[in-house]
Amino acid sequence: MELKDAIFARRSIRDFQTEPVPRELIKEILEAGIRAPSNSNRQPWEFLVITGESLKGLKLEIEEAMNSGRGGARELKTWDDNWEMPEDGNRRATQLMRGLVESAMKAGIKAKDFIQSNFRFFNAACVILVLMDKGYGYGSLVSIGAAIENILLRAYDLGLGTCWMMIPLEYDYVFRKRFNIPEKKYLVSVIAVGYPSDSKVNEFRSARDSLENVVKFYD
Repeated sequence: MELKDAIFARRSIRDFQTEPVPRELIKEILEAGIRAPSNSNRQPWEFLVITGESLKGLKLEIEEAMNSGRGGARELKTWDDNWEMPEDGNRRATQLMRGLVESAMKAGIKAKDFIQSNFRFFNAACVILVLMDKGYGYGSLVSIGAAIENILLRAYDLGLGTCWMMIPLEYDYVFRKRFNIPEKKYLVSVIAVGYPSDSKVNEFRSARDSLENVVKFYD
């Protein structure tokens, strides 16, 4: 597969088959992840691979936490309370949610059930939890993003689907307790990995603004 094909054809998968992912494939996509460039070669990433009974237990505990009404305190947010969210970002996020809900309805899934499926990782057979020691600082999150992108592209190349997610970390305390994660580490994100189902939800593709909207050239 050409790199361009993977970049332009990959999409987020939001409904998976229950078929397990062979460990050798998981290792292959993680090998691609750790080949990413990083600031001063610090390689700040750490990965927890959650499958089988561990994943079943995690989903059960998250569901119990949701039913109890006890929220979490996600440390790494996708907004900054000290600054106003750019209008373009809000527009894109609104378009995304509208498109996802419409796709879910076409698949016969109620909007509420679809949203809750985020916390079940869309039934993926494998979940990769991405961690980073807080000593590396916020700047090293750029390196983490590069590693995750490598993982997503290599997974697509191997016939797997992925969804890069943060919303399950609203229940960060569930992850920390279950996997003995110390406070000195950030829970950066999770990646759902598995074989895509044929659900119409997976036909959705988020839009991208044109280059003219986001690029300036200075000659």
